[in-house]
Order: sequence, then structure tokens, then C-alpha cells
Amino acid sequence: MRTDRYAQDGVAVCRVALQDRPWERSVPSLRVRFPSQRGETWTVWRGMVRYVWEPRTLKKEGKWVHVTCPLGAAIEWILDGRVHTHTAANGTVWWTAPAYEQLAIARARMEADAEASRRAAAAERDRQDNERRRQAAEQWALQRQARLLERQAELQRLAGFFEYAGLDATVWETFTQMVRSASGQAIVYGDQSPSHGNGLLVYARPRWASEKFKIAGRSALIQKLSASGRRT
Repeated sequence: MRTDRYAQDGVAVCRVALQDRPWERSVPSLRVRFPSQRGETWTVWRGMVRYVWEPRTLKKEGKWVHVTCPLGAAIEWILDGRVHTHTAANGTVWWTAPAYEQLAIARARMEADAEASRRAAAAERDRQDNERRRQAAEQWALQRQARLLERQAELQRLAGFFEYAGLDATVWETFTQMVRSASGQAIVYGDQSPSHGNGLLVYARPRWASEKFKIAGRSALIQKLSASGRRT
């Protein structure tokens, strides 16, 4: 409170203490030691700091370290304006030179730029992942639509056969899956074959093989006896 009142009157203050005080870290101050023997000077061992950052790379952490110096030198630096107060991130007030303060700012700026770069890279990776997922979903939708159109075209192609054989087109796909599962082969259908009683030609090949489909047989067609007693 006294320091604040001095500041209101334009008077700058530096408190000097021999031991830790409750106000030491919140107001400009210096901690000093008595001379240990005749001829020695009063020594500042806390409150005057410099910023250490070597080498000046992002991997190297910077830190504030206390400087030990004669009390007379510290007072001279303060009165000459070579040092001024600096408030640390935890609220502690220190004395330091502007060059050290600028060095700390440079370290913080480098760290902020690196963090911005990391975030930008992460955002770009997320964008690319989202784009890949969008393209995959779009491709899947197109493939699904193509399969549906292909299935509709195949059912339409076989409409005459279904009518001839008296088969329900809705169960044809299930029947085909059963044939493929039982045979262990890939199955495709050709056209009706008049030479085989208008049966549907069946072509097959081993699954995952690259060889051409070969005729495997014709579908068994069982029809009701016609009025003439003919079985097909």
C-alpha cells in the first residue's frame, strides 16, 4: 500500500530487505546480505535477474536466474535506467535489463510461432482426412448406385427368363448367392439357350482368378406339365 501511494505521487520505490518479507515478490525489491568481513560491500543476491537462453533454439528452454552483485552497482543501474522492473508470469516483480526482457519476448514469440505452425499443420491434416473421408463416402455412394443400376439392368435382362421359368425375381439374388457359396466360384449368367430347352447359360470361374469365365451348365428349369404332357 505504501508503494502504491508513492507511485501515485510519482515516486519510484525499491525496497531493500535482509530477509524474506511478505511483500518482497509483489513490489520492486532487492534481498541483500551483510558484508561478511571488513572491507566487503553489501551484496544483492535476489531480485536482480537476467534471462538465460543458450543456444537460442526452440529446443532449449529459457529461464530467469538471479544475479549476485554489489548493492552499490544495483542502485547505480536502477538510477541510470539500465534496469527496470519486470513482472514474471507468476506475478513476481524483478529488476532486469531491457535486453533480457527482449530476449524473453523473442523466446516466447518463437514458441508461439511454433505452436501456430503445429496447429496449422494439424488443421491441414484434419482437412485432408475429412477430404479423404468425403471422397471415400462419395466413391462408395457412386459404387453402390452403380451396383443398383447394374442389378436393375440384369433383372430387366432376365425378365423374359423369369417369366418363362415362373421364377420370382425378388429371390433370384438370394438364389445366386447360394449358388456361388455352394460352388465356391464366381458366377455370371448368359442368355437363354434354345438348344438347351431355353435354359439360362451359367458361366463360372474360380474366385479372385483372372482367367475368363467358362460355361458351367444351364439352370435347371422345372415347369408344370403342359396340357400336351411335355416336360421342359
